[in-house]
Amino acid sequence: MKQFSWLSYWSLLLSVFPVPFFFAILYRLIRIDIYFGLSLIALSIIVSVVFGVMAFVKKTEKNILAGIAIYIALFSAGIVIVIMMLGQMGNPPNA
Repeated sequence: MKQFSWLSYWSLLLSVFPVPFFFAILYRLIRIDIYFGLSLIALSIIVSVVFGVMAFVKKTEKNILAGIAIYIALFSAGIVIVIMMLGQMGNPPNA
């Protein structure tokens, strides 16, 4: 019988994490270094996609939650990249 496992749930949780965390860093609600924050966001997206793919190819796993998590993770990555490019945050000026 196919069911959801921890892979699907963690993939979904980690795929939703980057966008609110990015805006919290952007508006200084979380006061950490921008490079460390962007590294955490990138790590969250990568781990979410890896967990989603693992859940997607698992034989005893339902595929719908893993597919949704992969889609949200890639969409979150796109949002973060576009906002970074618009704000030129990839290379902040020397202070």
